Amino acid sequence: MTDNQQAALPSVRRYGGASIETLAVAPLLGDGYSYDKATLHEIATEFENLADAYKMDQLSIDIISRTQPPGLDRSSDENATTFGRSGIALLNSLRQCEKYCRDQAAKYRAALDRYGVTEDAHSTDLHRTGGSL
Repeated sequence: MTDNQQAALPSVRRYGGASIETLAVAPLLGDGYSYDKATLHEIATEFENLADAYKMDQLSIDIISRTQPPGLDRSSDENATTFGRSGIALLNSLRQCEKYCRDQAAKYRAALDRYGVTEDAHSTDLHRTGGSL
């Protein structure tokens, strides 16, 4: 991520040298990314909310996938079959989107957990040397 892209992210308060986010979180998420705890939590929550919305959409779309023909003629049957197939394809797509969002939320939650562990370790080291956070 370049410096001009950082403006789109919530600001990270930095005073002096390298921040704990730079030291602890960036290596966990990969090169170029640095988030504070609140941002990691916010991103994970956003992915979870999006996954929940995809789940609710699946409940509505399931009706389309079970469409029955309104009449006994061939065209009604073929239209209902086509409509049903379209609903099944949409349902599968929504399931994939939900899974992706849940996977992303889990990754950010894991990074948040590792952030806490790393922060605790750094805090312990600092206290051992007589410093404080």
